Amino acid sequence: MGSELDAAWRSVRDVLGTAAKDASALDTAWRSVRDVLGAAAKDASAAVAAGPAQAAHGVTETVARAVEADAANAPALVATFSDVSGGIVTTATSSTYVRGRDLIDEVDYRALRRARGTSSLGTSPTFEEIQRLQGFDGPVTIATPHEVAAAVTADRPALFRGFEEDRYVDAFIVGPVRPGGGTTGSGTYASPLEAVALSYTDPTRTQNLSTRQARVVKMALHPDANTITLRALESERSRTQAQVTRELEVERNIANRTGEFTARYFALLDKDLTLADIGQYGALRGWDAIDGSDTWSNREWAVLNPTALMVQR
Repeated sequence: MGSELDAAWRSVRDVLGTAAKDASALDTAWRSVRDVLGAAAKDASAAVAAGPAQAAHGVTETVARAVEADAANAPALVATFSDVSGGIVTTATSSTYVRGRDLIDEVDYRALRRARGTSSLGTSPTFEEIQRLQGFDGPVTIATPHEVAAAVTADRPALFRGFEEDRYVDAFIVGPVRPGGGTTGSGTYASPLEAVALSYTDPTRTQNLSTRQARVVKMALHPDANTITLRALESERSRTQAQVTRELEVERNIANRTGEFTARYFALLDKDLTLADIGQYGALRGWDAIDGSDTWSNREWAVLNPTALMVQR
């Protein structure tokens, strides 16, 4: 078994090393990686489950986690990126980083506004339905400190999020992520200021520092994540809403109103109400995160796509 794992790891490194130089090769690389890990998982899953991942015959913790996921028939994605400072190719095991697309002119806004599923996690079923349509409803990626550090750039800082209770931390990591709301609409909020995240862990100010620090998670955005500043997104949304307003005005001036008119008119009203939440607008456009750091004093970001988050563990 050990020789098969070593061979698998060497193959993975070769595949990912090539893919990191050419983004167009990633799809081919992933198919090769799955073939390699799939074969290794048949013999390795028991060993991985029996002890620490690091002890699986020299296979790194990250690859061992991928092998374990494959052995359990859970879909896993190996996301690759290059550490520019050292030219080191590293890997992070992801449940799936899903890239969004522009759905603004494709969705049924009447149906979207009436989404009231029993599995709703947060305060906005509409936002959660948009996440589902985009594939943004998967869990976060678990990453090593090195992987998180390698993903951080000047315009993609490390992000911190604080939780009031330990169980909320566990629920966030395991997923699905419960979206919330705030100054930037629907989304999952985080800040590049660790002190801001720390302040959310103990509203009563009764917990000691070590307990509070344990309730803060450090994260980075996936290197391929699509981000936009809050100011740019607001400008873009204003243009879209202006067009909806013009269309509504045309509908109001129709003299002989039919059933078709009524359906079209109320669909436009639903669209207008949906776009009023800038987080919902951003998610419909396919953005992964909104950077509000140049707008808010706490420099908060709103993450729309949890699958784009790499959480340090």
